Amino acid sequence: MQDIRCQDVACDLCRGSESKHLFTVHSFSVVKCLNCGLVYLNPMPYPEDIANVYDSREYYCKKGHREETPLGYADYAMLEGHLTFVANELLRPVRHIKTGRLLDVGCSMGIMLNHFRELGWDTYGVDISTYATEYARGQLGLKVFTGVVEKLDLPESYFDLVTMVLTIEHIPSPRDTLRALHRLMKPGAVIIVATHDIDGPWPRIVKGRWRHLNVPEHLYFFSKSTLKRMLEETGFSTFRITETATIAAATGNETLLRAPIRFLHRYRLMTRVAPVLRSLHAINRMLNLSDDVTLYSRRV
Repeated sequence: MQDIRCQDVACDLCRGSESKHLFTVHSFSVVKCLNCGLVYLNPMPYPEDIANVYDSREYYCKKGHREETPLGYADYAMLEGHLTFVANELLRPVRHIKTGRLLDVGCSMGIMLNHFRELGWDTYGVDISTYATEYARGQLGLKVFTGVVEKLDLPESYFDLVTMVLTIEHIPSPRDTLRALHRLMKPGAVIIVATHDIDGPWPRIVKGRWRHLNVPEHLYFFSKSTLKRMLEETGFSTFRITETATIAAATGNETLLRAPIRFLHRYRLMTRVAPVLRSLHAINRMLNLSDDVTLYSRRV
């Protein structure tokens, strides 16, 4: 992995500067704000340095590369079945929205965005990766921007729905991004934010060995309360919180419990087994085993 420069930062939620060290992962320090409880990297990588991590084909497909990077995906394209399942599940609570303009923030190669288009949405995407966005435009014909939300040249009150799926934890300033999205969304439009929940039972138990401490990709580690407050302070009102978990929630990425998930991805069976997965997620919620959370909020 290339050298990444870091800088000291204040808490992006409350602007506080007092924090306590939680643990060190791959030489990066994870801290918790003593004022509001937000967990984040500090020192934090410079935005331009961390952006370079996502700009190679190797990040999205490690096959054929002799030196494996700890970051990225074995083969992102293989996740099509999973991403289709995720897209369908995300839209279930907002079925009252009869399509319209949709923006996917952190759209990557556009696989999930392409499914939204198939469902009838007028789709737009944005991602900082040149490689991924060129794929989305060239291979899938999607309307995708390379860059950050704050620099999108689009009209105010433009979108009916915004999705941010496992994206907000990668963004150098979630507050600035959410403020920019507020400007781009219609009054009453819905934003769906999915991320990992550091207040779940497993991260509290395994601490620095939690599977979602993917540093320096992940810059922030939200809880339900810190994410809800971040949305509220940037002009959104949360109306639904959904916890999710998988059979691998308590495990590392290389355990045998990951094998069924890899099998479903490889043979594109995620959609077919969706009812079973939905039931497993419901059971996990009842048993409080979740380490992922999704918030549904309206633009005030």
